[in-house]
Amino acid sequence: MNENISNGLLKPLNASVLAEAEFNIEKYRLVGTQDIAHLKKMALKSPQNRYRLCLHPDHNDPTQEMIICLKGFSYFHPHFHPANHSESYHMIEGKLDVYLLDEKGKLIDKVRLGAPNSVDAESRSFMYRLSDSMYHLTIPRSEWTIYHEVFTGPWSKTEAVHYAPFAPSNNEWKKVQAFVHQITGLTIEELIK
Repeated sequence: MNENISNGLLKPLNASVLAEAEFNIEKYRLVGTQDIAHLKKMALKSPQNRYRLCLHPDHNDPTQEMIICLKGFSYFHPHFHPANHSESYHMIEGKLDVYLLDEKGKLIDKVRLGAPNSVDAESRSFMYRLSDSMYHLTIPRSEWTIYHEVFTGPWSKTEAVHYAPFAPSNNEWKKVQAFVHQITGLTIEELIK
């Protein structure tokens, strides 16, 4: 088990999302290879194949900063954030594509991200920032995808995230598969290589 967790330096999120995240409660926090191993272990146990280490203490923090770990494919319902919010991703391991969509779900652009040591790193950026209220769909492209996300807080699912009405929700698996294929041109199995 991660030494920091056993020493009480982290606290889990509330019970409804206990399987996917934990918060840091210390004044400063280092992140190292043992944390990556812990995130991978926890992602394997998660119903949605993902786990995050929140470096901030709670949802009210003005800077929401996380290390997010995805095992294989994980669907994030396309959404946009209000005008006074921005988010950035900095790749640590693996590859990730971000599809920028208009209000009808039409593709505007595709951002190809990859850790500096990924197989095709020269054709991918390792960092991206979105400072506009634009729908985006995040698609992992590797067996393990780990990235550092920074988001303008505080976090309120009802105020900070506006889900796309043109996209299926997480619990509609067949519709998710069809939607992802429509946007990416690939099956979910083809996305993770």
